[in-house]
Amino acid sequence: MMKTQRLLKNDRGSMLILITIMLLLLVTIISFSASRTANTEVIIAGNEYRYQKNFYRAEGAAIDSIDILEASTNPKTADFVWLGFNTSEINDANIFTYAYWDGDRQTGSTRGQASALDPGTTSFLAVHRGVLPGSSLDMSKPAKHTFSIYGRCVEKGTTIIKVGYTKAY
Repeated sequence: MMKTQRLLKNDRGSMLILITIMLLLLVTIISFSASRTANTEVIIAGNEYRYQKNFYRAEGAAIDSIDILEASTNPKTADFVWLGFNTSEINDANIFTYAYWDGDRQTGSTRGQASALDPGTTSFLAVHRGVLPGSSLDMSKPAKHTFSIYGRCVEKGTTIIKVGYTKAY
């Protein structure tokens, strides 16, 4: 019995146990913090991936429009519903809220053209901005016309890009 009482009164190992518990608590807090930081980084990387994917798809849609305009001899006489000539209807200020990207449910009119890249999520619009300033006024030469082309991708968010394009006709 005497030996048991002496062991209980002996406090030589208590400081070691206390330091060990404190170190374990510190390591637990650091690992929890590192886990949360890693999780945040994974979310940021996923958002960046989606943004880049949407950006390049919107760019591809705009390039589809440029390909069609390049193949056309005179875009003004072509019957492109996605090509507008009213610069006040479609401009940089209202392109994000433009109602006719996907079509008006009441009238059925649509301006946005689905891209061949991914018809379900990408589309494009173009606006004729007029004759390029400084272009030749000689009627025997073709005039340079400028266009603003908007490409859009709507997949887990909306990305719209604007590309300038010039065509002589």
